[in-house]
Amino acid sequence: MRYLVILLFSIISVSSFSQTTTPINLDWTESLIAYPTGEKINTLTFTGASLNEENSWIPEYSHLQLTSSTNELFTVELFDTQFKLLSSTERQILRNKTISNTIKPSINTVVIRKQNYQQVKFTPIRKNPLTGQLEKLIRFSLRFQKKSQNKSLKQSKSYVASSVLQSGKWLKIAIDTTAVYKITYSQLIDMGISNPENIRIYGSGGGMLPKMNSEDSLDDLPNNSIYMDKGSDGIFNSGDFILFYAKGPRSWKFEEASNEFVHENHLYSDFSHYFLSSDMGSPTLIQSAASLSSSNINVTGFDDYAVFDQDDTNLLESGRLWLANTFDVTTNYSFNFSFPNLKTGEPLLISTNLVARSSSATKFSLLSGTNLIGDIEIPSVNTGSYTANYASVAEKKFINFIPSSANFKLSIDYEKSSPSSKGWLNFLRVNARRNLVFTNNQMAFRDSKTIGVGNKAKFTLQNTNDKTQIWDVTSPQSVKLISANYNNNTTSFTADANSLKEYVACDPNGNFPAPIIIGSVKNQNLHALAQTDMIIISPSKFLSYASQIADFHRTKDNLKVTIVDPEEIYNEFSSGSPDVSAIRNFVKMFYDRSTSDENLPKYLLLFGDGSFDNKSDRENNTNQILTYQSENSLSPTQSFVTDDFFGLLDDDEGEATGMVDIGIGRFPVNTSEEAQIVTNKILNYNNSEWGDWRSRICFIGDDEDNNTHMRDANKLAVQVETDYPQFKIQRIFLDDYEQITSSAGQEYPDVNLAISESINKGSLLMNYTGHGNENGLAHEHILMLDDILGWENPTKLPLFMTATCEFSRFDNYKKLSSGEMILLRDNGGGIGLFTTTRLVFSSPNFSLNQNFYHHVFDKDLDGNYLRLGDIMRKTKNETGSGINKRNFTLLGDPALRLNYPTHSAKTLQINNVDISQPTDTLKALSKVHISGEIIAASGETLNDFSGTVYSTIYDKATTKSTRGNDGEPFEYTIQNSVLFKGKASVNNGNFHFNFFVPKDINYQYGNGKISYYANSMNADAAGYTNSIVVGGTNPNADKDKIGPEIELYMDDEQFTPGGMTGTSPLLLAIVQDSSGINTVGNSIGHDIIAVLDQKTDQPYELTDFYESDLDNYQKGKISYRLSDLETGEHEIQVKVWDNVNNSSENILEFFVADNADLILKHVLNYPNPFTTNTGFYFEHNQASRELDVLIQILTISGKLIKTIETTVNSTGNRVGPIQWDGKDDFGNSIGRGVYFYRVKVRADNGKVVNKFQKLVILK
Repeated sequence: MRYLVILLFSIISVSSFSQTTTPINLDWTESLIAYPTGEKINTLTFTGASLNEENSWIPEYSHLQLTSSTNELFTVELFDTQFKLLSSTERQILRNKTISNTIKPSINTVVIRKQNYQQVKFTPIRKNPLTGQLEKLIRFSLRFQKKSQNKSLKQSKSYVASSVLQSGKWLKIAIDTTAVYKITYSQLIDMGISNPENIRIYGSGGGMLPKMNSEDSLDDLPNNSIYMDKGSDGIFNSGDFILFYAKGPRSWKFEEASNEFVHENHLYSDFSHYFLSSDMGSPTLIQSAASLSSSNINVTGFDDYAVFDQDDTNLLESGRLWLANTFDVTTNYSFNFSFPNLKTGEPLLISTNLVARSSSATKFSLLSGTNLIGDIEIPSVNTGSYTANYASVAEKKFINFIPSSANFKLSIDYEKSSPSSKGWLNFLRVNARRNLVFTNNQMAFRDSKTIGVGNKAKFTLQNTNDKTQIWDVTSPQSVKLISANYNNNTTSFTADANSLKEYVACDPNGNFPAPIIIGSVKNQNLHALAQTDMIIISPSKFLSYASQIADFHRTKDNLKVTIVDPEEIYNEFSSGSPDVSAIRNFVKMFYDRSTSDENLPKYLLLFGDGSFDNKSDRENNTNQILTYQSENSLSPTQSFVTDDFFGLLDDDEGEATGMVDIGIGRFPVNTSEEAQIVTNKILNYNNSEWGDWRSRICFIGDDEDNNTHMRDANKLAVQVETDYPQFKIQRIFLDDYEQITSSAGQEYPDVNLAISESINKGSLLMNYTGHGNENGLAHEHILMLDDILGWENPTKLPLFMTATCEFSRFDNYKKLSSGEMILLRDNGGGIGLFTTTRLVFSSPNFSLNQNFYHHVFDKDLDGNYLRLGDIMRKTKNETGSGINKRNFTLLGDPALRLNYPTHSAKTLQINNVDISQPTDTLKALSKVHISGEIIAASGETLNDFSGTVYSTIYDKATTKSTRGNDGEPFEYTIQNSVLFKGKASVNNGNFHFNFFVPKDINYQYGNGKISYYANSMNADAAGYTNSIVVGGTNPNADKDKIGPEIELYMDDEQFTPGGMTGTSPLLLAIVQDSSGINTVGNSIGHDIIAVLDQKTDQPYELTDFYESDLDNYQKGKISYRLSDLETGEHEIQVKVWDNVNNSSENILEFFVADNADLILKHVLNYPNPFTTNTGFYFEHNQASRELDVLIQILTISGKLIKTIETTVNSTGNRVGPIQWDGKDDFGNSIGRGVYFYRVKVRADNGKVVNKFQKLVILK
């Protein structure tokens, strides 16, 4: 079932017998659902609706009601209902859809972190039973009524207090198929077993663990009974051996409905595992069981089975379905089967599961030789659709084939309906009846035909000898040796047949396979771990990095953190074999053991990448920590990967069903280098530079699908502007920018530039809405890998929210997605991503995105902002029950808090008038004085807060219209005309500043806005005022006719005209004017503009990069990073306007050298000649790098007389002066004359360069 819009989430505690909600109003509208392919469907919806694809997009209402008891049952009813007739347009949308005459709410109990909720769902549309007209519900209330009876409570799962692995010496072994295995005394000695006579075997082996919590899973390692042969002396020593029954990784079970034994391949391991120890006491030997004295059924035959099922190909590289035998160039494959002593004349039960991709119907044929057993028809698929099923699957059973011998061959032939048709085999399985005749050294048998209440079956096994034993292996850990009767090569026994029994006949003196020795296992005891706040699961190669993360949260957040190697989890929870359910069950142990909300586990960090291929060791596979893959593997919109599986912890949850109970994040790292990068990001994020980037949020909207994505992005921006006005909002809507055509198609280069500028300036959050894929965003190729690699924001890392398709498909080991690169990029990128891994739909994306902003600024009961894991958990639980939300994952640290501003900044006075009183209007050409304070959450002034406040004064909001590049223009309201941006000192919690209102304001009167960000040495604050009035003009303004003064530099203020830079220099402009600098940006021609090399058609818009100096609105700096400049000579012209609309220009010439090599220019010493002191200078092209500088003074003959060594942290491209007093290495003055000197520079990237020059000493 696919839900497409938000679950309306409302929590009201039900503590009495009856409870009603306050009236609920539904705000109805029409909506457009955009498929990933661009297909669009009109639908009727309301704010907070859930839309179900299987229900023809008819909207559904959902409601969660908190209840006080864990076992109460409730009914629910609607009352005080108000309906409204549908319009003709609305009726058209719902045409041909089934609408009921009545609205019937459903109610069921869901559990979130051990709290019970009642979930109510219904469709708020009806066909009026009296009039037959379609009506929508617009207002109603809900009444909850507690039933008189309660539901029975299931006993909580219990866990052993300690693992058997806690002590003793242990050895791990592996087996690949279900059988009896043999280990000799000598082999035990070779394995290092010290007391072979006390050997024990622990483990459950077998197939995969269940994925539903309601199904039983073994806890820890069970002890297995063994057969021990002690020879004639009765002592276990040389020449003796043990036998034990072990379950292989492929499981088989009997399905009564189809009367068939069916199999399941292990998705995570080709081996089952067991553990050996001689330190746990005497061995547990197989016990004897008597044969029953009477029978009512005679058994001379048994069921056997075989299957061909190889896991080679995953068509979508998603989901659990693995196939083999591609039917394409080769269209026929044969498979050999052998069933010794096959019952003649009885038909086989043959099952086959086949997959085909074809635009027209196609078929497979199952044959024996040239004889047709049957056809398997496969429906066509839409091969031209990106979202349609990639292939069709069909399974068919045949009971019409009777083989002529025990050894036979089956073949499958594929009839291609077109050259492009392809087919694949999932499995070919045969169930057969064999005569009960002993073959080989061991033979497993069972008989489904004997099952029945009260049945007692007598099994008669032929071709045996007096050594043949019969083992009852129905309970693999407690094997029984049946006391059978032997007579004349026949062994018989009688046993009850109330249920299916599994037996093995074996000759202890025969040949048996030996297990594979894996190696010794260190002692461990995960079952004895104390309750914890955070669990980090990390492969051993990343444990040192995981420990750094753990120590960080222990120290900074006082969290209890537990680090575990997944191999240890497998050892105690899945008998040593990898299994996703083992990880889930390990986390669930902490959840089940918790006795209060305080000791519930809160966060799970998966410290390692994952792969859709959970089993193979293919080259470059990224299978560090297992992934949960959906059962569906053929539908691009229904197949998914989700880490939510590890957090669905209540007893009735599992697979992908339920509410997430723990915050989960993943680091998709594969190498130590990547682990170090992400670890450093987390550790350094807490020490990120202060700045108003912490209060900035950027919303990016795609321009496709009738402006759906820009509209959604704008709604989100408005939501934040309304609910959290202290944050500054930036909108980057693609249709606002020029679209160009290139060889790659339509592109938005200026959008990429705007995003990069926003990243480099810094943002707390980057939010994208629209199309995307693993390579980047939008059809116009924005945010590609190259763009991400160009970011320079190591101390301003944002969190990304990407409501788009598979931008972070981390489980595709064949490709590094752009989303992963954002997290894995060194010295830049993002601190984390709440992002998508598969195809998703626009409407549910928007709903989830809305819910994200319900929680990303939430605070807990202690007044702290939520951590990323809590935000993710709450967002998902609030967003319906469809699988679309499962496609969102947190790539990042779930226990991390964003760098939110901690305190608040508020305005006290404007022009010495209290803000609570009517204040002066901010008029054009007037000087304004503002004062304010920094306050705590309690409202008290923070007298110990001293630092800097960054203020941005905005003009009134305006309506903007986009270009209409790919459709109709989109209109939205924006408040981004900056009247002033500057910084002022904060002393003891108080601040004040002056600014000059520009001439270029909107002269109509209306509300402007003041945004604040402030920081001290150890804290920061954000705030706003939106009650100021802006408009009109000052009639008494001073007459200013002089434009701003402009000084231009590259990289730093030591730069000289004509100097050298790298390919991405930092342009610096120092500007000042008595009237202040114009930053409004709403008048044509009055923006701050830079033009490179006279290319006036490609200007750089620098208005947003201007910032006033501290406590001085008349002077400030423009800092702008140019990028990817060609080598050679350049000039840049900068034009700046003051607030009275006077302008000035300045031009700077500079030389760009390729960053690939270290280059020195203008190497000199000054003064030269000199008498007692001189300074050495040079220019280079490696700005912002650490440079090791070596200066050697030599005589004309080449004798070294002085060495100067220093390290320079160069912010710009000019170094100097490096002073020298004219003395040699011994402190003696050097004589008059000409000398050579060599300047040798080594950059921290390993680049080295030398330059020689002359100097003259005058003495």
